[in-house]
Amino acid sequence: MAPPPPLLPLLLLLPLPPPTWALTAFALAARRGGSPPPFPSALLTAVTAVAIVTVTAAACPTVCRCAGGRVYCNDRGLTAVPEGLPPGATTLFLQNNRIGDAGIPARLGHLSALKVLYLYANALEQLPAYLPPALRELHLQENNVRGLCRRALARAPLLERLHLDDNSVSAAGIEEDAFAENRRLRLLFLSRNHLSSVPPGLPPALEELRLDDNRIHTIPLRAFEGLPALRRLVLDGNLLANQRMADDTFSRLVNLSELSLGRNALAAPPANLPRARLRRLSLAANAISHVPAGALARMRSLERLDLSDNNLTTLPRGLFDDLGSLSHLGLRNNPWFCGCNLAWLRDWLRRRAPRGLEVKGLLCQAPARLRGLAVGELRGEMDACDTPAAPGAAAASPGVVAASPGVVAASPGIMAAAPGTAAAAAPGVPASTGGLWVQAAPGGSLRVRWPPAPAGASLRLSWLRPGGGAVTETLVRGERGEYVVTALQPRAAYRVCLSALDPPGAASPPLCAQARAGGETPAASPGPPPPRDAPPALPPAAAAGGAAAAAAGVVLGVLGGWWRRRRRGAGGAPPPPPKIGGGGLPLRPLRPLEEGGIRTVFPPPPPLPPPPPPPLPPPGARGYRGGRVPRGGGAGS
Repeated sequence: MAPPPPLLPLLLLLPLPPPTWALTAFALAARRGGSPPPFPSALLTAVTAVAIVTVTAAACPTVCRCAGGRVYCNDRGLTAVPEGLPPGATTLFLQNNRIGDAGIPARLGHLSALKVLYLYANALEQLPAYLPPALRELHLQENNVRGLCRRALARAPLLERLHLDDNSVSAAGIEEDAFAENRRLRLLFLSRNHLSSVPPGLPPALEELRLDDNRIHTIPLRAFEGLPALRRLVLDGNLLANQRMADDTFSRLVNLSELSLGRNALAAPPANLPRARLRRLSLAANAISHVPAGALARMRSLERLDLSDNNLTTLPRGLFDDLGSLSHLGLRNNPWFCGCNLAWLRDWLRRRAPRGLEVKGLLCQAPARLRGLAVGELRGEMDACDTPAAPGAAAASPGVVAASPGVVAASPGIMAAAPGTAAAAAPGVPASTGGLWVQAAPGGSLRVRWPPAPAGASLRLSWLRPGGGAVTETLVRGERGEYVVTALQPRAAYRVCLSALDPPGAASPPLCAQARAGGETPAASPGPPPPRDAPPALPPAAAAGGAAAAAAGVVLGVLGGWWRRRRRGAGGAPPPPPKIGGGGLPLRPLRPLEEGGIRTVFPPPPPLPPPPPPPLPPPGARGYRGGRVPRGGGAGS
């Protein structure tokens, strides 16, 4: 029996895929006005899914791979955004290609569902001009982007995370109102760029700001104003110094929980650090030589503190008393002096430190008998109040310059003092008035000494080369009484000044002196100063050398006179003055005596007779023009 007529067309659809003939059967039944054939719900679901996958696969570019709402076009060597991107894509991977500014089409801004865009490691030089309106996260690391403009960022008003690490963004390339339309921006990464200052007009919702490894040298007043939500600030690897940072730089960041200032040029912790919620503070790899007594007061939430790789020898008593939450303390690579001034820290670590505190690097560097020992393991060894080799504050040595307020010593070995005070004290006796002593040290250094100040006092030490160069300054501990300035130009003159950190309106005149930095070779150990009325005495070795040189000069003078008389008797003309090398330059004249130096002048040596003519080469030997030997010749060549 033949099948009913309505089912005859279905027999013709059997070779087609099931979704196709199933949909066709429904269409035929609806057209004839009859009821559709029985159709399981599971098969209907499968047919719908297959249809959606087929449509999506048809919209994916051939060079990409699509999975759900993600489109993978990365690592394809593309020079432009491919065509045919699915309109429902939510994440687009385009990193590690060669896409330039011309390769960003306007159709990229038509992807209304796109929320995450990866474009790092490409060849972009500016922000993409056509950003999708719903974009939340933009990755542009490792390009060559040079600036940020408001027009491009305004196309993505919902942007929350902007990654611009490893680009060429400069302070001049950022428009003042670049982030005016990005009120939701929470994360801004600008590490390893060319910034010289903090970008202006940062959005108020910002929670994390990374500016590490730039060229920021100045932070002006109110640079971080209007950022109440900022929780993490990274400024490592810049050129920051205390005198180029405003006092309120960080005081307004009341919600800041992490501050990183490592690898800068700080001489002390910045003033007015946020205290209420700060949990991590890094000051490693600076030039910190002094920490004020209340620098860490009321930081009860601080958990990690890093002071490694600085120039700290001691810390003020009670510095860590308020750090009840501290769990990690980094103190390695500092020249710790383990005397009674640091005994409080040993007792704090044993009795009052938070439970579970991890301390790294607190090892003695001086005195020599305690070098390499951990402070926490010492007992009574630190009770002796040894101090660093502080000067007697008066015993000036040969080559030492001393000065008092407003007075500059004229030459090494002369001590200048204030009117009505003693010019110099006896060796080993402390001076009764203030003074400054500067002495040349080996390797292009200057050793600066002053009368020890009361414990906890800070002094400002500065130096410069007269007639050129910038002023360099640092903070030193007053009770230390000594500081070595290094990395100077050997034998160059420097002006050194020392002043107290007085409150405003009570500034006192600085102590200044001028001296020459030491040479490359170690200098002799200085002795006591000679009497004022007596000429400077020579060391025994110098006296013996001078006597021998004088005797040699007499002998050479006698021989020279005899040779000249003999040549004059023979009727020969006197020889021309000697020359140096083949350039025909005369001998350099004697230089005047250097200040503070000793020079022995020998009489000119007698002229040498002309050399004999070279012997003729043997027959058959190969000669060279002008008597020169070919390069690379010689024995065995």
